[in-house]
Amino acid sequence: MLPSEYKIMHDFETNYWWYVALHELIISKINKKSQKILDAGCGTGRLLELLSKHQSEGFDFSEEALEFCKSKGLNNVWLQDINTWQSEPKYDVIISADVICSTGIDDYKSILKNFYQALNLDGILILNLPAFEILRRNHDKAVFVGKRFRLNEIKNSLKDSGFTIKFATYRLFPLFFVILFEKFHQKIFRKTEVKSDLRSIPKFVNAFFLLTNRIENFIFRFVNNPFLGSSVFIVVEKI
Repeated sequence: MLPSEYKIMHDFETNYWWYVALHELIISKINKKSQKILDAGCGTGRLLELLSKHQSEGFDFSEEALEFCKSKGLNNVWLQDINTWQSEPKYDVIISADVICSTGIDDYKSILKNFYQALNLDGILILNLPAFEILRRNHDKAVFVGKRFRLNEIKNSLKDSGFTIKFATYRLFPLFFVILFEKFHQKIFRKTEVKSDLRSIPKFVNAFFLLTNRIENFIFRFVNNPFLGSSVFIVVEKI
């Protein structure tokens, strides 16, 4: 992503509804007995902060992102290009949130196979990815989104890598329509400024969106959404 976006991420990810709801959903899928956790593409480090009770570590290809991690006292991070990263089996959980969709990814299917190799037996991989190419807009340029996924597409790629699907869904169903409206609004008014959608909003608006997403997260305990959403969320296991 643009270097300026890391500062925005750092400033927003503690309290902004989008990050809070995603992190809560991720953590809800982690077995409390999990010992070794990797955040592959840890960004500015908020999720690693939340996972501090576990034996967690992370890497990112951005020196700017890692500087923010270190400013939070996170010393369990290192500089790494995910395209060249490989590991022997040693992790119980690997998390990769909105990483293998990036423009800098050479071959996301090879990365999925590397994730599989790096997990212990019964280990899980948790992915969050942007969904539907029709939602591509200026935001994607700012954060370097190179690919948006369909749910069945990523499920099939994960199965081909050896994984067993545990949970798979689209998420943020209402946001699909909000983003679609924003995309066409940008086209009609020829807005070409390259910046992300992250911006300050009133606290009550943030609280409302967080509540609706927590309700969605709760619903995911019982049923998934195979139809529409602005993101794909998937949990798979190495058996």
